Amino acid sequence: KPFFQKKKLEFNAWLRQNQLGHMLKADSVAVEARKVTLFLRPTYNGKRTCDSLQCAWQGLEKANKQINGQTFHERLLHKWAFLAEIHENQAEVIIRCHEPPHFHARVYTKGGRVPVDERNIRSGAITSVKLPASMQGINSGENFTMLRDKNLGTVCTKARQWLVNQYKTKGTPILWKAKVDTSYTAYDEFVLEVTHLNNEICPDGYFEYHRVYVKGVQKGPDVELTWEFQGKYGSGIVFPPRKNDYKDMELKYKSNLEEYQKRLFKRMLDYLR
Repeated sequence: KPFFQKKKLEFNAWLRQNQLGHMLKADSVAVEARKVTLFLRPTYNGKRTCDSLQCAWQGLEKANKQINGQTFHERLLHKWAFLAEIHENQAEVIIRCHEPPHFHARVYTKGGRVPVDERNIRSGAITSVKLPASMQGINSGENFTMLRDKNLGTVCTKARQWLVNQYKTKGTPILWKAKVDTSYTAYDEFVLEVTHLNNEICPDGYFEYHRVYVKGVQKGPDVELTWEFQGKYGSGIVFPPRKNDYKDMELKYKSNLEEYQKRLFKRMLDYLR
């Protein structure tokens, strides 16, 4: 439990970094045998808090979908699973506002998808909430594309193989070769996790952990491809740190992280086309 409490603080730091701290805060964590739930609530309480939160929520969902084909609630779940070192199947995020009128959203995974159950009871007066000036950091760079005249299964297989080939020759200057894990692979999506890396993103010689999530959707003769890149860093003299000792790169090396993933996915897309 102390580990997840620490990750709750990191989640709050991430919200603040992306200009969302004035809107939402991670309030508490519930740990069960097969599930770790993060509870979010409005940062401030007021007469129209729930209406404001609901307006902001709908705006963020729409804006994220337009930017990279991935909804805001999916991004929240992926980030929590990443920080908490758990699989998406074990992660749950609940956003709730107890003031009347009530707003409640539950984000979880089901059959490889990330649905959201919402409960909204709105009053007549709606207070608009200023959305973040920049959506970068929530979805850095361009994170989706349309590949013309392609087959979904073929695209995902080729993308996975290309990424594996990119990483398997990497490692650290001495001792370690990169460890590549693709154990979560489905027909239309996969997760690639890589550890035992050095000098890829961080200029300070830390050990690095990269996580790549790629998802495709067949749309007629074309394939819509979305992706997400997250990274962590940690220190160790000879041996890489334990997985739960890594820290989120986005808080310290945001520009390096964005530049790296932009280059990586540009090369991947050039290959897939």
